[in-house]
Amino acid sequence: MNFQQFRKRIGLKIKYYRNLRDYTQAYLGELVKCDESYISQIENGHKNISLKMVHKISEALNVSAAKFFDVED
Repeated sequence: MNFQQFRKRIGLKIKYYRNLRDYTQAYLGELVKCDESYISQIENGHKNISLKMVHKISEALNVSAAKFFDVED
């Protein structure tokens, strides 16, 4: 798996947990204090995500950050 695929899978995990909570990208953006377009770019694998943002998103979604990195083939 190359880095682009890895980044995309992390984004898909974030999207999965966001959808489980019935949160919109806009609402999640409000919770973590960023624009909804940034959330979209993360979920689509277009942006690198900092550990600080991983932490903020995991807290907002009430899920362990480790779950985002479980991206087995």
